[in-house]
Amino acid sequence: MEPFMYEIAATVPPVGGYVSLPRVIIMLILVLPWFWAAPWVQHDLARFRGAGRYWAAAPLAAGATGVLLWLVLPFYPAGMALYLVLTVGVFVAYLLWRNRRVADAEKIGLAHLLAIFSKRREAGPAVELLHWVNVYDATERLVTADAADASVIGAFNRAQQLLSKMIGSHASQAEIVLSGKAVTVRLVVDGEVAACPAMEMSPQEGGQAIQFLKSIAGMNVEDRRRPQEGSISVDLAGKRADVRLEVAGTTGGQRMQLWVVQEAVRTNLDELGMSGDMLARVKAFAQSDRGLLIVSGRGQSGITSTMYSVLRQYDAFLNQLVTLESKPTVDLENITQNKYGDPQELPKALASALRRGPDVLLVDLCGEQDTARLILEAASAMPVTLAVHASNTFVALAKWVKLCGDPTAAVKDLQVVLCQTLARRLCPDCRESYRPDHQLLVKANLTGMAIDRFFRAATGPKTDDKGKPIICQTCRGSGYFGRVGIFEMLDMSDEVRQLVIKGAPLAQIRAACRRNKMLYLQEQALRKVVEGVTGVKEVIRVTHQPKKNS
Repeated sequence: MEPFMYEIAATVPPVGGYVSLPRVIIMLILVLPWFWAAPWVQHDLARFRGAGRYWAAAPLAAGATGVLLWLVLPFYPAGMALYLVLTVGVFVAYLLWRNRRVADAEKIGLAHLLAIFSKRREAGPAVELLHWVNVYDATERLVTADAADASVIGAFNRAQQLLSKMIGSHASQAEIVLSGKAVTVRLVVDGEVAACPAMEMSPQEGGQAIQFLKSIAGMNVEDRRRPQEGSISVDLAGKRADVRLEVAGTTGGQRMQLWVVQEAVRTNLDELGMSGDMLARVKAFAQSDRGLLIVSGRGQSGITSTMYSVLRQYDAFLNQLVTLESKPTVDLENITQNKYGDPQELPKALASALRRGPDVLLVDLCGEQDTARLILEAASAMPVTLAVHASNTFVALAKWVKLCGDPTAAVKDLQVVLCQTLARRLCPDCRESYRPDHQLLVKANLTGMAIDRFFRAATGPKTDDKGKPIICQTCRGSGYFGRVGIFEMLDMSDEVRQLVIKGAPLAQIRAACRRNKMLYLQEQALRKVVEGVTGVKEVIRVTHQPKKNS
């Protein structure tokens, strides 16, 4: 070979060297964390229920762009730097965004990330994930917890514990209140409020539980002051329950209330507790093409259940059913529910609803004459059910006549006035029988009935052979299980109607009702005692009329 050929060959680059193994290893080491971080962001975003959707694609786009630049740029360190800026920058930006929207205990910092990468938790031993009930979020998706996040597991477990206690004890309501350094958890079972010492937790744990429930109920977890509403559903051993949640800020933190819809509201008229003749009369009203039914009672006496049950007597496909409610308790399928909020807005909302031509109307309040006038007009053309706050049917009737201002107009289309209260049912598995006192039977006008025994709540738990108490598994030792409605009915006969128009005294109206075989609320309650449904002590509690100060 000529000498000049050696010189040319020396200038030719050596074969190979297109792929540097050390550089490939470095790239793999730096890309692997991105393969973990991008899916984690996707999973973590689920807790915000749709908020920040743009973050779903950001990590993927940043990582793909960074890798592409790293491969394309001729200067290897520059490509690597751009990749790190894009991927780390987007991930840090997401952490800053999500940390502003979660509880302090759920915020992620550098130490938390190091613990995740090393598969360790600095908080101590691993937290066991409890699973007592299936919980479904506001979108009907099954709720799960990140098994690698102890704070989320803790909040998930406390929510599981609370919801399982609610459903298992047949509670209609639960409440979590954060106040300073204390957390109060209360359950409402059969209308009675009871503390829940088994649910003791620190303010931090209580805050985590509330934030977790807010996230799955479709609420804004970042807003801790304004009132919010949401809903979830729970499945315990095949028993499905819908739960409505409300949360609002307080001076000490947050206050969350939960309602089990199936326990709080009943919509089957046959299951409310009415006597046979009363049930037949109410169903007859539901068959009429016009008229007014007044349902009265004190607060928390089951008025909403009765009104909804009456409404369910109509075919929602053949009739346009409309309600006017300050705050609908539950969503009624195929029924137009109008929320008016402020009572001053009711006349306007009612007039608007009537212009749409409903076939059946339900109104949960009548506070002034304009509303009463509209209800009178509606009752002359369609069935109307109205709620009135009163302690008995005569008080409800007097309030209605006063609101209308004209007795003749007030009773023209009025057909029935109901008054009700709720009494706890005796537990069928542990109730005790006893022989009633004769003087009680005389006082209750029950001497004409063949009564040899009454029932009452168990005076104490049964014991086993070793003397250990056996707690009733049905009522959990309370002696009661469920509630039953007790109803008083004033049927507007022609005689009663004429007495009201003439302004007759109450005693005369009562006498006319008695001639029509009307039974007062306490007498109806005693019938439930005779039937073994409830006890005398419970009747006295729910029918006691507080004395007015003179």
